[in-house]
Amino acid sequence: MLSDDDRRTLAELETELEADPEFAARMAAPESEVRFPIVFALCVALFVLVPPLMMLFGWPGLIITVDVFATVIAITLIARQRREH
Repeated sequence: MLSDDDRRTLAELETELEADPEFAARMAAPESEVRFPIVFALCVALFVLVPPLMMLFGWPGLIITVDVFATVIAITLIARQRREH
């Protein structure tokens, strides 16, 4: 339970935050869409593809595939960061 002093302090904070238009706008904004977890999906795909690629193409094929996946993940993360800013 909160003491009377704590309740008064909390009420003052609530009043100040409600009076702040920028804060109120951020809190009233709708939730952004849930994005498809593309990085997670790429990692799962790589995990599944490693054994067959290793058997079919050996180390060179595996290294090239991992490089391609790393590049795609990097591009995806950079694009996300640019969209957010």
